[in-house]
Amino acid sequence: MKKQLLSALILVAAATTTQAQVVHDSVILDAGYAKQVWYSLQNDEQGSAQKNEWDIAFDVVEITSSIRINSAAGVMLWNYPKGDKSAWSTVDTNGLSTWDPRYNSDTSWAQGAMGRYADPNNPFDIDWGIYDMTTHIIHGDSVYIIKLVNGNYKKLFIDNLTGGTFNFKFANLDGSSEVSAQVSKSTFTDKNLGYYSIVNQNTLNREPDNFKWDLEFTQYTGFVPIPYTVTGVLHNRGVSVAEVGNLPNKNTYSNWQSHTRSTEINTIGYDWKSQSMGVYSVKDSLLYFVKDVEDHIWRLIFTDFSSTNGMFVFDKEVIGSLSVKDNISGNKNTVALYPNPSKGGDVQLVYSTPDNVTITVTDMAGRTVFAQQVNGSTGLHTFTLPANSFNSGMYIVAVNTAGGCAQQKLIVQ
Repeated sequence: MKKQLLSALILVAAATTTQAQVVHDSVILDAGYAKQVWYSLQNDEQGSAQKNEWDIAFDVVEITSSIRINSAAGVMLWNYPKGDKSAWSTVDTNGLSTWDPRYNSDTSWAQGAMGRYADPNNPFDIDWGIYDMTTHIIHGDSVYIIKLVNGNYKKLFIDNLTGGTFNFKFANLDGSSEVSAQVSKSTFTDKNLGYYSIVNQNTLNREPDNFKWDLEFTQYTGFVPIPYTVTGVLHNRGVSVAEVGNLPNKNTYSNWQSHTRSTEINTIGYDWKSQSMGVYSVKDSLLYFVKDVEDHIWRLIFTDFSSTNGMFVFDKEVIGSLSVKDNISGNKNTVALYPNPSKGGDVQLVYSTPDNVTITVTDMAGRTVFAQQVNGSTGLHTFTLPANSFNSGMYIVAVNTAGGCAQQKLIVQ
């Protein structure tokens, strides 16, 4: 059994060079940056939606639990500082102007304004609630005040996440017009986020399937260093990007293998352009190498930007491909962990790649609890994870190489 397990989990990284032609393309957000646009480097625009039609969005990917706000459309969020969930009926917003607002992370989809501020000393705290390792239910413990896209204020409470369904309620500040609602992950199969409009009291299926797009052209809150609405490009889960500057000829440079790609979703971001007297210019000698959701490598160069209609102009060219595949089945695979679940002892991580790797373990709140670099060598590798030092709960174990990342869920009981 062990021999079969190890044989079936060989991780292979391969890179090839492809000849292609430069494609000139553009994406338009319309006046006032009214739209969000999801874009595939391989297949062009995959969908768009009005920016201001939603208030909150729930992370619907597997075990994730974060909740984002539509800050680019004016949504603001405050954690109620005068009490926990027991204060729901006595909410008092005096002093609101002095409270610290909550913001989405601009580097990770998995850290929304509700989910980003977990207690680092409590592994079961996921910010808006507490994870129960016995029932695997997250029970809400925080009351929020939210300013909606229409400017109205509500109080908001996420009651729980159970069986893949977020249960929550909202009401006017005085408690009137209380509404209970649900967002189920199963409604948003193959999506990153499930959107909800508190203003209109309805769910919204806005995104293309997550395997169909690479880049999102949009407004979002960046930190420069204070929170500020910026217009730029975020990338999808599974996509990674390397920014390369100071090139004598960016249009012919293709040595993507020499640059480390980042999974931070704002690696492209907004700062490839600059403004002077209301006129935008694009930075010279700058390009991006993008690994798309299909593991192709693209050279992406922005050539113009117009604030009048929110138009991004760029050149794209596929210059290579890279894959991380199961050598037996031919399918993309994860690493092997055993025993899993772990009952408090160490866990063996099995992988095979000749490259240097970085092994990381992150908890449900996105915090890194373990990280170590390991020199590469040919053959099968077994690495001992000190799971006996991890608190009970779910974790993501990742084997990161220059050519890609393989992941596996780990449960520690």
